[in-house]
Amino acid sequence: MDNSDLSYKKINSVKAIIENPEEKILLIQEPETDEWMPLHWGLPGGRPKVKESLHDAFKRTLQEEIGVDIEPLGIYRIEELLHDDRTVLMFIAVAKVFGEVDIKGRIKTFKWVTAEEIEKMDTLEFTAFYAKKLLLDYLAGNREYIDFNLVETQQYYDLDENPEFQKWLESGKKNVKSSS
Repeated sequence: MDNSDLSYKKINSVKAIIENPEEKILLIQEPETDEWMPLHWGLPGGRPKVKESLHDAFKRTLQEEIGVDIEPLGIYRIEELLHDDRTVLMFIAVAKVFGEVDIKGRIKTFKWVTAEEIEKMDTLEFTAFYAKKLLLDYLAGNREYIDFNLVETQQYYDLDENPEFQKWLESGKKNVKSSS
């Protein structure tokens, strides 16, 4: 069986829609040194680390980028970005923020924007091609999201000592060997 078409990279990324009481959305500006979209505007977030759940990645990346604690309320959208050599699953959550934004680390600056201001922005100004439409949909009232409790993290690396897990894992290896 040829698996060469399955060897591309799979990347998870987390982004957060943060709205203030005036119904403005937080956008961050990437620095000039950003490899992907220097000086473009986008939602705060990042990539999960190895063995880090999506929930924990949201909390960590937002603390690192904008200096506040957040609580992800739910997943608003999952954008699947198919590139030539990789697939990126962009998990976009709605989050509640605790405290004042204080940019840290690599972020150049930030701003709070209204729907009217987003409408005036060119798609070329955003870090993601889909961002303008996504934010306008959200601000137009399409604010349904799925509860974060529906994302259940299975920490397989913690199950190494579990006999039932080992039995299950071995059953898969036996099936692969017998079908060869």
